[in-house]
Amino acid sequence: MDQLKNDYDAVYIAIGAQTDRKAGIPGEDSGHVISAVEMLRGIGDYQMPDFTGKKVVVIGGGNVAMDVNRSAVRLGAEKVSCVYRRRQADMTALPEEVEGALAEGVELLTMMAPVRIEADADGNAAALWVKPQISGAFDKGGRPAPTASDMPEVRIPADLIVVAVGQGIESRHFEESGITVRRGSITAGDDTAVSDEKIFAGGDCVTGPATAIRAIAAGKVAAANIDEFLGFRHEISADVVLPAPKINSVVQRGRVNLTEREAGERKNDFDAIEHEMTCMQADMESSRCLHCDYFGFGNFRGGRETKW
Repeated sequence: MDQLKNDYDAVYIAIGAQTDRKAGIPGEDSGHVISAVEMLRGIGDYQMPDFTGKKVVVIGGGNVAMDVNRSAVRLGAEKVSCVYRRRQADMTALPEEVEGALAEGVELLTMMAPVRIEADADGNAAALWVKPQISGAFDKGGRPAPTASDMPEVRIPADLIVVAVGQGIESRHFEESGITVRRGSITAGDDTAVSDEKIFAGGDCVTGPATAIRAIAAGKVAAANIDEFLGFRHEISADVVLPAPKINSVVQRGRVNLTEREAGERKNDFDAIEHEMTCMQADMESSRCLHCDYFGFGNFRGGRETKW
């Protein structure tokens, strides 16, 4: 980082969140305990593990955890259990992802906080012990915080335990260069600037795992701010002239919702879950276009009235 700062007038960090976070419980270093990042990266490289006949326990309640759950089903697992310390309603995963996992046979064990991993004589995971929780006071995020109940701990047998409690970055080198890192993510303001005036950051390395559109938005903000930081204020123009939207002539229409393959069929392969649009559906969906890529949907909601 120090060399980059010396060689360049500005640096934008957009490395994503590629490292896994630990659950922080005893026994996590046992055999047959892997991270979601490790498992999904292997699948992405077409290195498909064989989970046939195995009991798989997944720790976490986000979209990555749902990816692991549903992948484990497709890899032949006998049983897949998803352990989450809050309620199902509090899961950060998209509701359709949770519903899809349930339809494919994933068992949700909510209000269960992981306590420790039990290992067998060979040092491999044999079970996950959890403590039942109850909902407490609402936290800053607006969700009821889980609190340990007076119920006894529960043993969940497992042949494989996958930890999917979040992702972060290799932060040591950034911190050594004076960049503030908190909880595995680079700290950046709304203008994507960090503690060093020449450094900007955005995407998952700042927000944690999020959507691609948020990362793209951060890139656009960073580009504009770097441009201004360097003493310019360029405007990107397009050769295509788009007509102003006529709000009164736009008829509100519902979104075309894609249908999904039957759960019993789709859980046996890694093919697309959703059916593609028909020509009729594509025509109807395209007629809903409000040129939001140019004018911004906020224009219709009292938001910004100028293009990017």
